[in-house]
Amino acid sequence: MNGIFAEMEAAGPTRILALRDAPTGLMAFIALDDVTLGPACGGIRTQPYARVADALADVHKLASAMTLKCAIAGLAAGGGKTVVIDHPGLDRVAAFRRLGEFIEDLGGLYRCAGDLGTTEEDLLNVTATTQYCNTTGQAMGDATALTVVSGIRAAAAARGIADLAKLRVAVQGCGLIGASVAHLLAAQGARVTVTDVDAALAERIAAEISGNTIPASQFLSADVDVLSPCAIGGILNASCIADIRAWAISGGANNQLAEPAVADLLVGRGIAFIPDFLASSGAVIDGVCQSIMACNPTPYLVAVEETAADILQQAAERGTSTVVIAREISQARIAAARTGGHAS
Repeated sequence: MNGIFAEMEAAGPTRILALRDAPTGLMAFIALDDVTLGPACGGIRTQPYARVADALADVHKLASAMTLKCAIAGLAAGGGKTVVIDHPGLDRVAAFRRLGEFIEDLGGLYRCAGDLGTTEEDLLNVTATTQYCNTTGQAMGDATALTVVSGIRAAAAARGIADLAKLRVAVQGCGLIGASVAHLLAAQGARVTVTDVDAALAERIAAEISGNTIPASQFLSADVDVLSPCAIGGILNASCIADIRAWAISGGANNQLAEPAVADLLVGRGIAFIPDFLASSGAVIDGVCQSIMACNPTPYLVAVEETAADILQQAAERGTSTVVIAREISQARIAAARTGGHAS
């Protein structure tokens, strides 16, 4: 028993719920990273984790990112996440219905939506047993595309470029978010190249936007102005930074940096990095504004571009990474809420 508690302690959050339901095969963790600003919000990720420690590390990292994401967007919400361990004995219909019951028991302290590996059918099974699940996938994908492109506009403006039609952008991932980003960029005149591990899907999206495709292995070294990672996290590591030809990165994937030190390597290369917890904030803005704050999400979505521009300016003036500045903004808002103060 000490083993799992040691792994939970190493993971980080003070509240991790371990869920096990033998009849359905459900094995999952819910991390409640911080609820200072409001209920914990974060999607359900379903993956075949090789070890329990891997699932715990992932749920912690993802929940922490959600805390920063909600805080920097000025939302009345905190960070949470669920990971479901996919395995041959998982009865998906029954397991996700059981997961919904666990989430309902939390009484609204945690609100969920979809994430990597979790299907629309899975989410419908969750909603069969809880009221705290957002299934408006396309709307959330479109909202995230808005904030990703806002990050691109801010990075372009910092270089004196006001017209997206002057940009060449490579989008990694042609799922819900990546496809929405590609369509939005193309509609604004950018020259868009897409890539996906599913080459046929990439070809379809490229045809829809009159764009191009490249092999997935060539994304980071693509000859473009901007990279937009909208698939898996951890793709930016120390060994790949030297190969990047783009001068900006703004994408919808969570946790794009393999390790914190990569942010400084990007600074050294002069690459403007829009922190992923800001660039990908559209979905949680849309969900929280409508389900928790009962307000129009538009002002919060629009504010992302101004926040990104401010972060880029502060980072340049202080000679530090954008991640440092963005974390400071998020943490100041949380600290102010704890003390009853106000952080701008």
